[in-house]
Amino acid sequence: MRRHIALLLALSLTCAIAIPSQAQAIRDIETIVNLLSNGNAQVTQKWDVTVVEGTEWYIPIDNPGKSYIHDFHVFENGKEYENDGRHWNSNRSLEEKTFRCGIVEKSGDNIELCWGQGEYGDHVYTISYIIDNLVQSFDECDGFHWHFLNDEWDTKPQHASIKICNETDSAPWYWASEDSCNVRFWGFGMEGESWEEDGSIYFESTAPFRYSSFFSALMQFDKGLFSPSLVKADSSFEKLKDEAMKGSDYDNGDSFIDKIFFGIFIFIFIGIPALLVLYAIFRLIRRIYWKVSGRHWDKKVFGQNKIDGWWRDVPLKGSPTALYSLLVSGDLLKPDKAKMFSNVVSAYFLKWIQDGWVAVEKDPKKEDRLNLRFVKANDPIDIDDPVESRVYYSAIEAAGDNQLLEANEFKKWSYKHDQSVTGWPMSAKNEGRKLWNQVSQEDRCHAVEFRNYLNDFTLTSERQAPEVGVWKQYMVLAASLGIAEKVSKNFAKLFPAVMEEYAKQTNMLDTATTYTVLRNLDNSSSSMMSSALNRQAQRRAAAAAQARRSSGGGGSISFGGGGGGFGGGHGGGSR
Repeated sequence: MRRHIALLLALSLTCAIAIPSQAQAIRDIETIVNLLSNGNAQVTQKWDVTVVEGTEWYIPIDNPGKSYIHDFHVFENGKEYENDGRHWNSNRSLEEKTFRCGIVEKSGDNIELCWGQGEYGDHVYTISYIIDNLVQSFDECDGFHWHFLNDEWDTKPQHASIKICNETDSAPWYWASEDSCNVRFWGFGMEGESWEEDGSIYFESTAPFRYSSFFSALMQFDKGLFSPSLVKADSSFEKLKDEAMKGSDYDNGDSFIDKIFFGIFIFIFIGIPALLVLYAIFRLIRRIYWKVSGRHWDKKVFGQNKIDGWWRDVPLKGSPTALYSLLVSGDLLKPDKAKMFSNVVSAYFLKWIQDGWVAVEKDPKKEDRLNLRFVKANDPIDIDDPVESRVYYSAIEAAGDNQLLEANEFKKWSYKHDQSVTGWPMSAKNEGRKLWNQVSQEDRCHAVEFRNYLNDFTLTSERQAPEVGVWKQYMVLAASLGIAEKVSKNFAKLFPAVMEEYAKQTNMLDTATTYTVLRNLDNSSSSMMSSALNRQAQRRAAAAAQARRSSGGGGSISFGGGGGGFGGGHGGGSR
């Protein structure tokens, strides 16, 4: 007998352990608000919950203003709860409240929407009620600011979504831009996103509610979409909006200058697009002609617009910055400055390797990848070019305490310092101009001819190899043009012994390793610049999104702000 009792106790204990403990939970509250022509709203909420304690759910609505709430109903599994009207008695048992609902009238116009929890366990309740005069008429527009979800819940919702629908016979709602819309909307109080889709406005949380979380929607409509019963002659929507915006991260307010620019934009709205299209077509045709004919050099810079010859002497004192500046300033095709400057960064690195400031080391983790060690990072280095100096010390900073620039380190540094990095191309253009402005147009043409010479190196009739010292200068400028690997391979075909000597003198071991170094430099510099540009694009996109959301076009919901308005209250949940 004792053995049977022990066995039963063991089984009971096992079952108790196997059953997970549950807590009171509100998994989701889905709200749909249908706005009617007279400004009234039909609100429907679906609550997905777990009940483990308490006897009823309740929603305090402490500040309805001139909006009257009525026709409260609750449904579960197709069954409608019996309605006690506005005489709900909270002092009843769980059983007495089961399948019943009602409203508690508090002091003033404050109320509580209440319904029985029913048996403990999972439930999905659907509640509905009507708000009279939600949308109200102001002098400049129609609109409302209403708190749909309270803060200070005893059981915090894990997810919430709100859809506001147009149930009027007027034009569909739309938001294309600040100047092309008939509805504007802002959300407050919870972490989430908002957007317009197919004429409805959506708000959705992206994180569980905190104790201080709530949700309120501020909406503004053009006149003519509604015929509100309630006219707010004693107030303005801007005042309501200003109160809601206090403490928010929306950039509130349109400046007088913005309105002037908007007026100008409207004034020339019809003519400008047509002119822009015609100008774009003209530029495209002109660009095609320049590219096909080769007549794309600026006469003001070079004295001619077609430069076909070769030049073998190193131009512009061998400065990659000056060559970059001349080519981007004098090319009518307007090359990609950032892409070209990433080649200049490769040239700087190659120059430092050749001068012994940087040593090439094979990456132990990946055979075809190389790392760069700044062997003179702690020594004073004399760099005449301020742009080159800036890149040099930035690369040392990116390398860190071990002074070894490993894969992606410069790329990561560039992402964090994008505003500095994206300013380098313009600095190089301005700095390089100081040098090429001092030489004649003929010498400027020689710089382009030198580029032609490097590009066509295998075609040249001259078969005498340059000295290694001169070849070093060639390679730096070839790197600044993005053709160092191509030029080195062409040169190695003609003069393999000289190429091997070059590799040894620059501590790049051999010709094959030299190709790998050049390829790694190109990839590293390109990814470094791309990383900064991507970060800049993200900043611009964020600024555009901020401008959109500030003007009522959706985006992230402001956790702060949301003051004023109506329908607000504190607390709620179960009790």
